[in-house]
Amino acid sequence: MIFPQQNTLQQQLAGVRALFQARELDTTRINELTPLIEHFQIRVPFIGGFSSGKSSLLNALLEEPLLSTEVTPETAVAAELRFGKVPRFIGYKGDGQTVAVTRQQIEDNQLQMLLPKGWLAIEMPCAALADIQQLVLVDMPGWGSGVDAHQRVVDDYASRSLAYAVVVSAEEGTLRDSLRRALLELAIEEKPVVLVVTKAHKRPDGDVANVTRQLTDEITQLMGRPPLATSVTSAGKRDVVQLKTALALLQSRAENVFFHSVTQPWRGQLQHAAQLMQMLSGQDFKDAEAIAADIDTFEQKMAEFDLRLQRETEALEERVGPILGAIRIRVDNALSQRLESLTSRALDGGNISDDVIGTARLVVAQALKEEFEPTMQRYLDRLVDALPSKLDFNFQISNSHTGSRNADSEFGWKALSKGLAPLLLKIPHPLAKIAAAILPILGFLMDNKADQQRQEAAEARQRERAKSQVREALTQAAGQIEAQLRPAMEAQIQKAKESIAQSIAAERSDIERTLTAKRQALQQGESEAAAQREKAQTDLNQLQAWLAALPVESKA
Repeated sequence: MIFPQQNTLQQQLAGVRALFQARELDTTRINELTPLIEHFQIRVPFIGGFSSGKSSLLNALLEEPLLSTEVTPETAVAAELRFGKVPRFIGYKGDGQTVAVTRQQIEDNQLQMLLPKGWLAIEMPCAALADIQQLVLVDMPGWGSGVDAHQRVVDDYASRSLAYAVVVSAEEGTLRDSLRRALLELAIEEKPVVLVVTKAHKRPDGDVANVTRQLTDEITQLMGRPPLATSVTSAGKRDVVQLKTALALLQSRAENVFFHSVTQPWRGQLQHAAQLMQMLSGQDFKDAEAIAADIDTFEQKMAEFDLRLQRETEALEERVGPILGAIRIRVDNALSQRLESLTSRALDGGNISDDVIGTARLVVAQALKEEFEPTMQRYLDRLVDALPSKLDFNFQISNSHTGSRNADSEFGWKALSKGLAPLLLKIPHPLAKIAAAILPILGFLMDNKADQQRQEAAEARQRERAKSQVREALTQAAGQIEAQLRPAMEAQIQKAKESIAQSIAAERSDIERTLTAKRQALQQGESEAAAQREKAQTDLNQLQAWLAALPVESKA
């Protein structure tokens, strides 16, 4: 089962590729979109603590005990489940190498060869998966409070996921602190969630209803909006009806993602080609010399834009320092507010590293959203507005059917920022690296705990010494965050510049080649020019037919 618009693009794919190749147009973006057109899928990670019932729930959905439920934090491997006509199991190591995996190894949890950062790809001919073929259900390892869990749940999957399924057992009945922090990060990422309450058979119906309401309220308060759907399940009774309903809802939302991430860029490619064919088919009475002058003008304007790109990029790079300063202040303030509680926890022998990192991650994620993302977007918008998209020859070319420029034949410059922003504004969180810097400092505090209990005065002095040590650790952590963010932000800026330059270079080449072809046809005589116009009109008509078959807006 595929989306109607996906089916349309699949039908167009061969013809579009042939036209682009025949016209020697750049096919880079077409090639990038092809795998998504042929096999579009988007992930739905299932997250929750160990023993929350995720694996049992997915086994009930599969109607067979494939995923092992006898796992520990040290042996858990993420498993991606999708529909396939025949069972297929592939293991991926952290470096991307594939490993042959048997069904028995999965059932017995004998997957040590994939640790520490590997994952499983599983295809199953399951009826429930057949109904949601655009979704990949990810059985994420459960966790307590480890930083690695946040890295995998948020950093590795947020940009590739439609929504998250938050799994909580009716027995536990509340969100763990680590899960709360993950949900706060997902809220910043504007990622929706579905609440899944498991093990409903182990509590009375009234209790389950109360737990579900409480969890819904907690998620709503944390994320600023309620879950997309709520499902109460019981793997023990194979009751997953509500889960199937929730997944069907996500399947419908996946079509909206396909529209924005695939159909819209595809439309932009067709519009660009239509613009070029309109140039070739137009009855503009220009001679070869006039077209040569157009080419010179275009080159001059593109050279001016190249200088503008360099200036805007340099200006953006100068903003990195102030933005980092603002982020540093936010991190310092957030950690300072936790100083007393962190000191108390350290004196009690607790490990505050995860707490510090969790707090810092939230602050940095929010700061990047509010400080860096708007700055980057303004940079993209200024460059898009500076592009020479409205040259004289564009206005002089009219659609023979309408007598005026067709809105669909506009250059695709304006869509550039929309296409780049989601990619460019995602900075991986580097904060896990600060743990090692904090732990040795805390070792001194915990070793001296016995001295703290001998007398009240000594305890007070020790607390002040501990507070001083914790404050120093927090200062070091904030400094490390700043040091790690700077190269990440600078890399994003360079990626933006390079992506813009590459996109422009491709269309620039197409335009110049098109104008040159028209000039050469005119030089060869009117009969050759007329033949070129006729063929271009044929291609333009085909492109306009393809464009007319595409949806102009998403359903959602």
